[in-house]
Amino acid sequence: MKETKKCRLRADRVFLAMGIIVGTLFGADGLRRSLASQQPNNITIKGEFRNSEAVTEASTGNSLSYSTTDQFTTAFDGLKNLGYSERELYMDDISTGLLAVYTEDKPAHESDQGIMVDLSDEKNEYYSLVDKHVYLQKGAADALNSMMEDYANSTALADFIVYGTTDTYTGPDSYCPKSFSESKAGYSVDLALNAYGSVLTYDGNDYEGWIVDNCWKYGFIVRCPEGKKAQTGSDYCPWHLRYVGEINSAIMKQKDMCLEEYVEFLKQYSFDDPYTFAFNGDGYQVYSATGEGEKLVTRVPISGSYELSGDNNDSFIITIHKN
Repeated sequence: MKETKKCRLRADRVFLAMGIIVGTLFGADGLRRSLASQQPNNITIKGEFRNSEAVTEASTGNSLSYSTTDQFTTAFDGLKNLGYSERELYMDDISTGLLAVYTEDKPAHESDQGIMVDLSDEKNEYYSLVDKHVYLQKGAADALNSMMEDYANSTALADFIVYGTTDTYTGPDSYCPKSFSESKAGYSVDLALNAYGSVLTYDGNDYEGWIVDNCWKYGFIVRCPEGKKAQTGSDYCPWHLRYVGEINSAIMKQKDMCLEEYVEFLKQYSFDDPYTFAFNGDGYQVYSATGEGEKLVTRVPISGSYELSGDNNDSFIITIHKN
């Protein structure tokens, strides 16, 4: 019988094999890292995409700062449209809003009213009411309270009477003898004066002229100012105020425009070329959207502060607050 030979492992061969394995592993990892570092830096994504996390865009210069929402959006035309979405505006709403120009042919209706409040519940002590229940749009009521308080602090007087808003008496012996087709919308205030127990027509003079000079700071305008009869169709009526909001009243004051002129002025501005305005340290953009048919489409911020108003003719006016 032949003797079986025993197999013995040589230490030098074991160490050589282990060295080859380790070297192969390091080589493969290096190749993987090299390939990963060569991926392209500029990747273009086409088609629809979805933002699923809230991200705040930093505000620089004239750029807008808005938070994105969990909402589908499509490809946009450059960075100008980033943060905006399309909105459909319906012509049925063209008569509603702060800047609607009402005429005898196109008067305001109760359906054009916003949120209304009873001044008997909302007023402060710096003015009085002609009747127990007098209704006014909420924003206008807040502005009226602020204006009358500042008027009293400036003149030591509290002699104004809100003689009417939506239903001002204009019959015989009225202290506000002219009626206005816009009053029913709820943005108008007709004033008279309480003088030692008697009522006087407010003529915009003397200490009370403070209201004419300063109402724009609170979002009011004298609806029919001096020198604008050709545009408004009415003589000077200092006792008839119209609430249009602070930004609009400030622009109208700066440019010496009545409401008809202002609305016409804004028609030259669009989303692509808005009118820009700074007020109290903040920036604003104002533009018009005009169309035909039952509806039109414009762009508005996805999030943030903006206001819409019809002009009661053929356009909507969009006012954007830029933080």
